Amino acid sequence: MMESGQMRENENYFDSDIDLREIYNVLKMTRKLIFKIITIFAILSTAYSLILTDYYKSEALLLARSSSETQGGLSQYSGLAAIAGLSLPSAGEDKAAQTIELIKSRNFVRHLLTFDDILPSIMAAKSYDRDSKEILFDQKLYNSESKTWIRKPINNRIIPSYLEAHEHYIENMLSIYKDDETGFISIHIEHISPIFAKNFLDLIIQETNELLRRKDMEESMQGLEYLTSELSKTPFIEMKESINALIESQLETQMMTKINQDYILKEIEPPFIPEEASRPNRILIIILSSILGGLLSVFFVLIRHYYFSGEEQ
Repeated sequence: MMESGQMRENENYFDSDIDLREIYNVLKMTRKLIFKIITIFAILSTAYSLILTDYYKSEALLLARSSSETQGGLSQYSGLAAIAGLSLPSAGEDKAAQTIELIKSRNFVRHLLTFDDILPSIMAAKSYDRDSKEILFDQKLYNSESKTWIRKPINNRIIPSYLEAHEHYIENMLSIYKDDETGFISIHIEHISPIFAKNFLDLIIQETNELLRRKDMEESMQGLEYLTSELSKTPFIEMKESINALIESQLETQMMTKINQDYILKEIEPPFIPEEASRPNRILIIILSSILGGLLSVFFVLIRHYYFSGEEQ
């Protein structure tokens, strides 16, 4: 019994060895065909990669100021501030998270679209002229000479809505995240124009600071009006001292909004004009396509060999 089992194992091994040799011989005999197929895939993938549009990524490294930097640390007066209708920042308030959500918000995109040429550059850019350094627009969507939209209406709108622009902005252009260890905020903008990518990222940082500065300024002015009015009404010395402290904090906030150009976001590494495209990775496309062509060609010659061999038998 043991001898018969050993003989079967030897026969299986022998059959397996014969199959591997046969496969090797088949591949050896058809190596020219395999090479031709791989070459065809490489040529086609090269041609395909060359017609793809280049995209450029501008990046910036930022740091969000803490609440204590933009407003005084007056948590002991938070109760009185609440009565006055003011919102003093808590120690644990995360300015970075608030700023990131603002940059990603629909209202922020709607604000950005009020600037010239931002909407067509987001929604109708087709290619980039390296010589003139200008964006070439899709003439089926937008007439750059008359600056009018001529696309087919979507949801009864010829001009793209801010919601359409926001969707494209989030899915295809913006990348932003915070490093929890360092607290740094990395933000990227990708576009077919390297110059627009840099300028648009500059605009995002500038308007983020401006909107947050304006918001804090308006709130502090409203707070000062109320506190000044209440100061003249209260007869209690301790209450007067608390109100004076709150007035001082609001004056400090106004001072910070006026002296800091980078009110919330401080630039560690400012945006730049990228020199090399971030995508597509043409070499990777060619390599993967060639590998795919090699695998398909091997499968093809093996299936053809065994199929026709089976028919002859």
